[in-house]
Amino acid sequence: MGAHAMEIEIEVPAEFQAHVAAAVMRLGYLHPSWTISSATPDAIAVSLVQDEDADEARREITYALYRERIRSEGASLRELLLKTMVA
Repeated sequence: MGAHAMEIEIEVPAEFQAHVAAAVMRLGYLHPSWTISSATPDAIAVSLVQDEDADEARREITYALYRERIRSEGASLRELLLKTMVA
């Protein structure tokens, strides 16, 4: 892969801010060519290789945040369901 040529920043809505760290960790192994230059609760900045699509990166970052929120908020429901099935 070539040098990193483009940096994009995605604003993180308030309802997803608690999930930034987990989403960034997931993005790191799904997209090893990306360099996550900063990740705060308010925004995620990513350096992309020149031939990568910025719109696709935005979709992937948004999806990772959404997926992590669903996983996190659904944990107690999954635990209750498992307890009900095992009992």
